[in-house]
Amino acid sequence: MEKNEIVVALIRHVDEQILWLAQHNGSRRQMEFVVGRRLEGEQKRETVSREVSWALGLNRNSDFLVSSMAQLNLEFVDTLPGQSGPTHNLVSFYNVEIYRTQVIDYLHTNDELVWLSSKEICQGKTQDGIPIDPLLIALNKRGNVIQHWESRR
Repeated sequence: MEKNEIVVALIRHVDEQILWLAQHNGSRRQMEFVVGRRLEGEQKRETVSREVSWALGLNRNSDFLVSSMAQLNLEFVDTLPGQSGPTHNLVSFYNVEIYRTQVIDYLHTNDELVWLSSKEICQGKTQDGIPIDPLLIALNKRGNVIQHWESRR
């Protein structure tokens, strides 16, 4: 059976409420979290760092910090969105902390990046009706990492 190792970067901003960073993928017409596949011989934490750096154009040595341990690890056999049949899935959710003011400002002004509420993620679409990546929705339903009540909007 095929083995699929997925890491999900949970980039969170807390002001008056918890918001989660997503990217608008124009070709797929959906919002996506930074998600990566672990390469052979690579530690999961390294995968998160690589993917966040690449996807957001950030310096992995100075712009953000990946938690040393996963917030949640899941292991299950199922067919996820984008898979052709049952697959042995290993999924890890890592918190990513953005800690430089310049980087936080950049994330807030980049039109491709959107801060989503927990409620939007749990509903599977933004307030504007843009769908959220079905893979993320399926993984969140399985792991209950993001709860609808964490955000007010």
